[in-house]
Amino acid sequence: MDLNPEYIWLGVGFALVIAEVTMGNFILFFLGLAAALTGVALWVGLPAQNGIPYMLFAALALVLVVGVRSRLKLHLVGDSVQGSVDDDYIGKEVSVVSGFDAASPGRGRVDYRGAQWNARSDQPEVGVGSMVKIVDRDGNTLIVKQESNEWI
Repeated sequence: MDLNPEYIWLGVGFALVIAEVTMGNFILFFLGLAAALTGVALWVGLPAQNGIPYMLFAALALVLVVGVRSRLKLHLVGDSVQGSVDDDYIGKEVSVVSGFDAASPGRGRVDYRGAQWNARSDQPEVGVGSMVKIVDRDGNTLIVKQESNEWI
């Protein structure tokens, strides 16, 4: 069975467009579109010798991926929420698990969302079991502060 090159290009193009469903980043879609357009060009009469279909595919893929994808992405992608990863931590209360004593002043471990984290505080001693508030984060170390228990 001898397949014509245009059918191969159209098949590859169709397969790439279908594969885009699993990827979702519009790269395979445009590569598939470039392959399908190459198949159509061969069907219309483009010579299949001397690597002409491959050069056409490369040019179409470059134009579609770089040019069209970047413009469509501006219209298809919604506004992103500007926020910080730290917004999830700041202001949350955590429980002191260990440290913050004479042996390790200002350093200890706290329990946050079921995991123990290294923590640092300006206050040298905080009792185990005390509730402290996360005020900042430095890498994987939470910066905590014990709230004042004074009554007004």
